[in-house]
Amino acid sequence: MDLISVMYNVGKIPNCIQGFLFYRILCHFAQKRDGKLWSAAGYISCACLSNMIIYPNDFFNVVLELVWFLALMLLAFQGSIWQRLAAVAVLYPLIVSQNFFVMDMLGVLGSSLDWPIAIDLFCTIADPILHLLIWYGIYRFFERHLVQARKLFGHKTWILLDVICLASLVSITTSILFAPVQSYYMWPAAFSCFATNLGCIALTEYFVRSIRQDMERKNLMLQKSYYEELEQNQTKIRRFRHDMNNHLGVIQALFRSGNTEDAEHYMEEIETRLAARTRVFCKNSIINAVLNAKYNLALEQGINVFFHIDLDRLIGLDPISLCCLFSNTLDNAVEASVKIPDLKKRRISLKARVTENGYFTFEITNTKANAVQEHKGRLLSDKEESDAHGLGLANVREMVEKYSGTLDISYTEDTFTVTVLIGNV
Repeated sequence: MDLISVMYNVGKIPNCIQGFLFYRILCHFAQKRDGKLWSAAGYISCACLSNMIIYPNDFFNVVLELVWFLALMLLAFQGSIWQRLAAVAVLYPLIVSQNFFVMDMLGVLGSSLDWPIAIDLFCTIADPILHLLIWYGIYRFFERHLVQARKLFGHKTWILLDVICLASLVSITTSILFAPVQSYYMWPAAFSCFATNLGCIALTEYFVRSIRQDMERKNLMLQKSYYEELEQNQTKIRRFRHDMNNHLGVIQALFRSGNTEDAEHYMEEIETRLAARTRVFCKNSIINAVLNAKYNLALEQGINVFFHIDLDRLIGLDPISLCCLFSNTLDNAVEASVKIPDLKKRRISLKARVTENGYFTFEITNTKANAVQEHKGRLLSDKEESDAHGLGLANVREMVEKYSGTLDISYTEDTFTVTVLIGNV
């Protein structure tokens, strides 16, 4: 075996490493499907895609790269479709531009050497090393700027990223397909597409920072609401305690007069008013504030409410997303229940917990009087504002899709149920 053959076989090692780095980058964009078969298919595809040779006017490989990449993201990964398409829009120009640039540059440099064996040896050694160094730099860059995007970005942010990077995708594809005879004229275009998409990923850090600041602002607002409600409850309790002597005097007079039934009714009313309106449903003060507000709202509307919350092991879901889930579903449940004329039939049951194997389960059931209406797969309410139809459940659906969970909506003639399951929290 000659020296070039040996170096070619050794060069397969960095090719396998860069395929692994590419696969890890894709996992920052979307969650891979469970199963060893999907993992193996994903890694093999990444190794092939990241090492695909791109020549000028290479229609077959350019189109094959795009189609294969799209199939990989749609089949081997799960989550929002815009999130998976973002991986293609961002990474496809990076792959094509650098593979074309490195191959063409080595060809031009190698052609300046007069010794054919030296040309082959130079390209065989330099090609895998350059690719590996570039992919390692891309991996570190993405790990720094994109690690939080998958959890925090919504549909609109992913769509915006898709649109921005679509220009680079179209530009590098058409440029290579219609490359001039002097292929080195294409080098600035390839470099520009490469730099542009890396710049877009750098911008995601500012998006993430903005989202975090908005979340912190909402957290502070919820905490403020929680403590204000707590202070109001404490004030009411102090007032009742101040008037306790008067209440005891009234109860004593009722018993002495033999009016036992009125005395017991009076005592029950006092007990209800003295009961603290702020309850501890979970340890997170933000979520607890939302649950208390909705619980008290339901009680004021004469709704029989049952909450069973166990979120002590919750670590992977941010409080704002959970507040979105609880507040939107509870608002819909209260709205539907108050339309029932008979107070005894107004009921809301909410169960939420994190299982031992790390699954978040959520189920809320409420009674209803009106029939559920659907239009083009979207549930409609009977609100006067047409623009508000189904927005609550749409927000819930977006939150669930962000964490690659499942949402199930079912209803009968007199009940409505929303079930959510999110894994790996």
